[in-house]
Amino acid sequence: MSSPGITQIPRLAGVANLAEAQRAGFSVAEASRRLRRLAYAKQRLAFLAAAHLNATPEWEVKPALALHAWLDAEHVTALRARLMELREPAGRLDQAPDAKLAAALDEALHACGTVELLGGVYGVLRPALLEAEERYLAETNPLADQPSCRLLKLICVEEREAIEWGRAALAAVTASPEARAASAAWQKHLSAFLAAAGGVDGTEKVSEQKLPAARAANKFEPDITPRRDARFTGLFDTSTPADAVYLDESRPVEERNLALLFKRVREMDVPEVVAGILAQSPPGEWDQCAQLFRQMWDEARHALLGEAALEARSANWHALPINVTFSHKLAKFCTPVERHILLYAIEQSLMPARRGKRYEWELARASGDALSTTFQDFDWADEVLHVEIARRALRGRLKGGLAQARKRADTLWKRIARGLERSPFPAGSDDVSPRGWWVKFASSTLGRKVSPVEETHVKDWRPLSA
Repeated sequence: MSSPGITQIPRLAGVANLAEAQRAGFSVAEASRRLRRLAYAKQRLAFLAAAHLNATPEWEVKPALALHAWLDAEHVTALRARLMELREPAGRLDQAPDAKLAAALDEALHACGTVELLGGVYGVLRPALLEAEERYLAETNPLADQPSCRLLKLICVEEREAIEWGRAALAAVTASPEARAASAAWQKHLSAFLAAAGGVDGTEKVSEQKLPAARAANKFEPDITPRRDARFTGLFDTSTPADAVYLDESRPVEERNLALLFKRVREMDVPEVVAGILAQSPPGEWDQCAQLFRQMWDEARHALLGEAALEARSANWHALPINVTFSHKLAKFCTPVERHILLYAIEQSLMPARRGKRYEWELARASGDALSTTFQDFDWADEVLHVEIARRALRGRLKGGLAQARKRADTLWKRIARGLERSPFPAGSDDVSPRGWWVKFASSTLGRKVSPVEETHVKDWRPLSA
């Protein structure tokens, strides 16, 4: 016997109401056409972020670029899978769906400086993407096309979060009238190219107005030289007291844990290495690129772990020598594949229990610092993943596979050392920290005097735990 309330059970599995489910929507071909344009735009945005991450000096912008690039990569992977379900040939997924859309994204790549970069990405492109995503949801049949709708609803959540961050960041960097004018001019310039493409999804009226002179007429060359903003000094400081301290078992565990936290915040130069690999490598296999975008964000997140943990101790971490020596020399002396070989060598050296990532976690736990223990635990998990990412990538890129990678690593370190002898790091007053900086910092943060540390310097980046 039926329950009297059975007719009140929501229909259609809650996917849509009857009126929504009864609208005609659009065809599979139209769904595929629109989703392909969305996937292409997001893929280009991910690579745009990688191409600008190193040259962008503002610390707060770098991890946001890394995060949003990874989210875009996740969205691209999911959209590509959905497109295959919609009968889209796999061979077309790596092709530009429209020459005018490609031209607009080529133009966006030529942003000059942080003001234009943020204005173009967060003032023009991402809002246009969100508009296209919301239009798709409003026009497709939500029952017939439910898998696409589910995906786009999730994408819209992260799109809005990225736009919210971008608008706040853009407001911060356009405080002056000159910066506001520069941002407005670039947004107008870029919007003209997007209008000529009919918007991101190609459904808007195509503008017939004459386009301004295209910057993309000149080939874009990514600047992968790492930069920091004016708050930072000691960019080319090669002293390694923190590396010695965290391994020195004769020192108090609290000081050794503090050294670990400094090592975390210093990791911002690792996403810069990954960004350089992505920026200078042909797209190749999308799955490999997507994994590198994940690693780029992980490494930036590790620097943020150090930032958060040091600020929990009221430490003035901006005054520390958060150097760029690693990313600088790999950018200057190595090809993209060679950079990946060296990343793999370093990550592999961090896997053994003795002096590796497990050791760091145990050290944090022994210090009684719960926050540091959590951070080192997740850092350890991430680095295990990064070893596997490198293994998969290098097996495909090197004829000799991983064995060849291991052999080449030592040769590359020696070549970099020779290169630095010919072309050393800059040595201005702002590039090298004063002697004894670790003792001063640690004593101030811990509230007690710490023992002096022997001043040692490195010519390569092989960790002392290797």
